[in-house]
Order: sequence, then structure tokens, then C-alpha cells
Amino acid sequence: MIVAKEQHPASPLTTKSLPKIAAFGMLIGLIYLMGILQAHSLTEKNISVTINGLTETYPTTSRTVGKFLAEIGIPESQIMTVAPPLKSSLSAESIVAVETKPKLRDAIVAANFSSTVKAVAEAAAKAEAEAKAAAEAKAAAAETLKPVMPKSPTYVGIASWYKFGNGMTAASTQFPRGTKLRVINNDNGKMIDITINDFGPEDWTGVMLDLNKVAFAKLAPIGLGKISIRYFKI
Repeated sequence: MIVAKEQHPASPLTTKSLPKIAAFGMLIGLIYLMGILQAHSLTEKNISVTINGLTETYPTTSRTVGKFLAEIGIPESQIMTVAPPLKSSLSAESIVAVETKPKLRDAIVAANFSSTVKAVAEAAAKAEAEAKAAAEAKAAAAETLKPVMPKSPTYVGIASWYKFGNGMTAASTQFPRGTKLRVINNDNGKMIDITINDFGPEDWTGVMLDLNKVAFAKLAPIGLGKISIRYFKI
């Protein structure tokens, strides 16, 4: 005698729910992967950037070339050419090259740092300059200055740089030697305190303060040559 087996309907879990479970699992996996990618993109990386022929290295967590350049004090309005493009993603292997508009790299500025350009062209000097620039950038990022009461009106003008010792100093025709000033970069808000210890530059240059290279590097990449500043006595 043959007894027919009773047929039970398939469990809803194995027929209708499986596609939904699989889709939910894929969604969870995608969210996890996006979290990993986002954390990776926020990891600090050292980026080599050549600005008007001078190469420096800066630490950054920026995701794009444009945000990185703005972070170190080069807004889009000052850029003439850049490679890779501003919207390109930034990775630890990225090498950025920037040429700023002519008014920031005229003959006056070129005369100031011509000796440095020759020096960094040599391999040993170039490596030393890059290491020093990275250290100065980290120090500048970590440095914070307390608010102070101005002892003069706030002046607005242009600052350039030259090399004269290793101190936080500058040349001025406006103030006597020994005058202490607070100088603020109008493009990125970075600020420094300096002491006037030299006379110059000439009035016809249009430059109000000639900052020592060490001081200028705390406000902006030296490859910019000139920056817009405001300053007052402290």
C-alpha cells in the first residue's frame, strides 16, 4: 500500500523574504564600505606642491586639489594654471603644480628669491628645503596667537619675502627698527608677530613689508612671492 506524502507549502521565509534579506545585506555592506573610504580620505597625507617653480610639502586632510590649495593660502582667484584640476581627488601620491597670476610673481619678487631658486635646483638643497618647509608648515598650523590690543591703526598692503637671518623679522620703511607688528594674511587668516630689524623695500615696489623667509612661510607658501596683508603695532 502506497501512502502519498502530505505536501506542505514552502515557508514564506525561503520564497518571498530571501530577496529582501539579500538586498538588506548588500545595503549594510555598502554603508560599511563607504565608512571605510570616508575614514581613509580624512587621513592626513603629505602633498608635494610646486608653486611658481618652488617645491614644498604640506600635511593635509583635504579631499580635492582646490580645497588643499585654499587651505595653504592659494585661493582660486589667484591661480592661472594648475595640474591636476582643482576638482581632482587628492591622494598621498598626488603631485600638484601651480602657477599664480603674474602680479604675484613679477620682477621685484623674482629678484628677492632668485638665489633661493638656484639653491633649490640642486638636489641636496631641494631635499633640505622641502623638509624644512614641512616642519614650518606643521609649526604654523599648531601656533595660535592670543588677541592683542592694537597700538596703531590697522594698515592694509602687500608683503613680499627675502632671506635675512632666521628670526621672525621684517624690513619696513614705515616703522623704525625694533617696532613689533602683528601681520595677518587676508586670504587665509593666518597671523604672526614680527619685529622690524631692517629698512626697505623701496617705495616704488608697492610692498609695505618685506618679511623674512621664516616669517612669510608661516603665512603662506613662499612660492607665492607676495600676499595681501593687514597689520598693526602691538
